[in-house]
Amino acid sequence: MEREDVVTAAPRERGRAALLVAAAAGASAGTSYVVMWLATHTLTKADATVFLTVLSVLFFAYGLLSGLATEVTRSAAAAQRDASAVGPSLWRVGAVSAVACSAALVLFVLVWHGRLLGPDATVADAWPVALLLGLGVLGYTFHSTAVGALTGRRQWSGTATVIGAEASLRLGLTAIAALVGAGMLGMVAGSTASALAVVLVLTLAPSVRRAMGTATDCPGRVLAWRISQSMLAQASAAAVVVGFPVMLASTTSPAGYRDAAPLILAISLTRAPLLIPLNAVQGITVSYLVHAGRRFGRALVLVLGLITAVGTVGSLLAWAIGPWLMSTIFGADYRVDGWVLGLLTFSATLLAVLTVTGATCQATNRHAVFLGGWLVATASTLVLLLLPGTLEQRSVTALLGGPAVGLLLHVASLVRDRADTRERQDGDAHVPA
Repeated sequence: MEREDVVTAAPRERGRAALLVAAAAGASAGTSYVVMWLATHTLTKADATVFLTVLSVLFFAYGLLSGLATEVTRSAAAAQRDASAVGPSLWRVGAVSAVACSAALVLFVLVWHGRLLGPDATVADAWPVALLLGLGVLGYTFHSTAVGALTGRRQWSGTATVIGAEASLRLGLTAIAALVGAGMLGMVAGSTASALAVVLVLTLAPSVRRAMGTATDCPGRVLAWRISQSMLAQASAAAVVVGFPVMLASTTSPAGYRDAAPLILAISLTRAPLLIPLNAVQGITVSYLVHAGRRFGRALVLVLGLITAVGTVGSLLAWAIGPWLMSTIFGADYRVDGWVLGLLTFSATLLAVLTVTGATCQATNRHAVFLGGWLVATASTLVLLLLPGTLEQRSVTALLGGPAVGLLLHVASLVRDRADTRERQDGDAHVPA
């Protein structure tokens, strides 16, 4: 047995390997904080606003690709569990997805350049940013496919290697760009080029290449439909988790948004660093649920309770010491009121819970409910942003209300299905032998 392949390893060894994934995800989250700190200390407030908005677009695309990773996880886990690999190889899945997603993002940036880069930006100004984001998405598509393949096969150390390599390269390249004074475009280049770290991992790690060469559990047409559903749901999730600055810019006048960097930073601090850890946790959750069947109810309640408890404590701390921390770390120009930070942190907790309930719906083949919950959450968030009020009031209301509505849909479906299962079991128990 290879060291990476812990599918049949002892529970203690699997636990240690799974901790590697958590550590890599934590390092990635820490990298996001450092990148934001570098932006606020090396760029003007106007350039920082643009950079944080562009970064939200990049992380939105990464969030969309987590839908690819999650479905690949499910497919790889099911193919291994049932010894049924009848679909296309993951190399082919990754290549087709990479071309489609990178082209779509380049087109998006060129069309929306005025909102992303400022009202004075031209299409010529947008091309470098569009190409850099397209390159990042191209690499991250293969990153997501590899993470999904490794997580589905429960090869945790390989998963940690892929995640950790991207985070390390992102930190190094962005720091170099800041130190040499490369400006906003240089920092964008550092943040996007790091996605190509997966090329290095695929070159040096035979086990990762083998995982990418495995076939999926269903024909290509069925898999494509499931991936489309998953990515649409994750696009909705990413719009709320990390793409919110773009939604805010689209519903705010350019003059009112120009100096929104402090609020965008506060939103990003409670969301962007969550994206990759949540993706890793979501993949682990789907892999566990596929292998566990329906014996997961009590563990799921425990996980959701733990997330809520930790998030509540974090919200109180953000309310109490958040303003001091922001002004101390990022400067006096980036101070945000405590009530805003506290409620933004609690809204991030709702997103974490919604992510876990969504993963549960997907792993148990409730794809329509999984998709519906996130679509409702996104639509509700956008509608609430249209209400009158200050930037802070509108943002807090939308980020609390949207996820709450989606969460109600997921929980209602899970509870109803649980009740139906118990009713069937009770009926079977009373049938005479």
